[in-house]
Amino acid sequence: MRIYSRLGTLQKQFWGVLFISLLIFCNINTPAQQVDKTYRVLFVGNSYTYVNSLPQMFKAMVESQSPDYDVEVKFIGGGGATLKKHWQMGEASRAIKSGHWDYVILQGQSMFGSDDLADPDSPEQFYKYARKLDAEIKKNDAKTVFFMTWPRKHLQDQQKYLTTAYRKIAKESGSMIAPVGLVWEKFREISKINLYRRDGSHPSIAGTYLCALTLFDTIFKTLPENLPVALYGHKILRGGKLSSDEKCLCDLSIALVNLLRRAVVEVLPGK
Repeated sequence: MRIYSRLGTLQKQFWGVLFISLLIFCNINTPAQQVDKTYRVLFVGNSYTYVNSLPQMFKAMVESQSPDYDVEVKFIGGGGATLKKHWQMGEASRAIKSGHWDYVILQGQSMFGSDDLADPDSPEQFYKYARKLDAEIKKNDAKTVFFMTWPRKHLQDQQKYLTTAYRKIAKESGSMIAPVGLVWEKFREISKINLYRRDGSHPSIAGTYLCALTLFDTIFKTLPENLPVALYGHKILRGGKLSSDEKCLCDLSIALVNLLRRAVVEVLPGK
């Protein structure tokens, strides 16, 4: 009886060792689950976003720092578009639902209630439609980033109204905020370089680069020491279409890039 008992014990040990060996073998030979190495970012805005091709500049900047990752960007919008108009037109909502985005950047009208505009925005409209779009974004498992704009060159005192509006909606919705307007304000304190185009409204190339830096720091909570001075991508044409060939989107001096970086870090310190 002892012999049979001993044999039974050995058989159990044998099958136990064999089972564990098979598990180890399967784990070694089973391909690891592939990590999705794509950041998907949707930009919803107006000419402040598409002038100088900010989405493409942001894409090139991120890929320069994370060469193992691809960045997929898309722009929805047109000149002077408000968040109300985006909601009513429906294109932004359709894109939010179908794109599997990681981040959706909402850039609203920069002139609240201005008589200079045919269809001016107002704080009430901004809050109302920001809430609607933010709810749609969260429903589709993406993160909202509110793009705080800058005021027109001759209306610098309006920054405080923009700052209040964007901070309020970001806090209320628990969303991220890219304080671009505050970074522009800080840059004016440390440099006399003009961030505006001749119209005193739209950004210069350096202004758009500063937007990309602010978005980078907002999303990734860091800002590299060594940043590219030249960025390449497809230019955004009228209607949101992209140029067929990649082009140089910017080619700045190291000194200017360092100044732009300093402004971002002083407003939004990277971690």
